[in-house]
Amino acid sequence: MHAPFNRCVECNDVIGHPVCSDCLSEKMRLFVAEYDARLAKSINSTAIYGSSLCIFCGQNMALCPHCYSKDIYLFLHQKNKRIAREFLTRFDFELRKKFN
Repeated sequence: MHAPFNRCVECNDVIGHPVCSDCLSEKMRLFVAEYDARLAKSINSTAIYGSSLCIFCGQNMALCPHCYSKDIYLFLHQKNKRIAREFLTRFDFELRKKFN
C-alpha cells in the first residue's frame, strides 16, 4: 500500500511545503548577493526528483525546503556568520528552533 503523501529523501518527513530547490536557490542567491555577490554564485539547487510537485514551478521534487535551507545555512555559516544569521530570518523553515 502506498502512503497518500511524499517524504523528503533526507529527513524522511512529509513534504508539507513543496517548494523545490530551484525556486528556493533563486531567491537565496538574490538575498545573499545583497551582501556578497561572489558567495551568492556558490548557491546551487539540488535537483532530487520525486513525487511531490513544487507549488511554484510544478517540478517534481523529493527534498523538503527545511533540509535544503539547512544545507545552505550550514554552508553560509562556514563562510560568513553574519549572512547566515540574516538568512535564518528570511528562510527559516523551522531552522531557528535548531540553530538559534
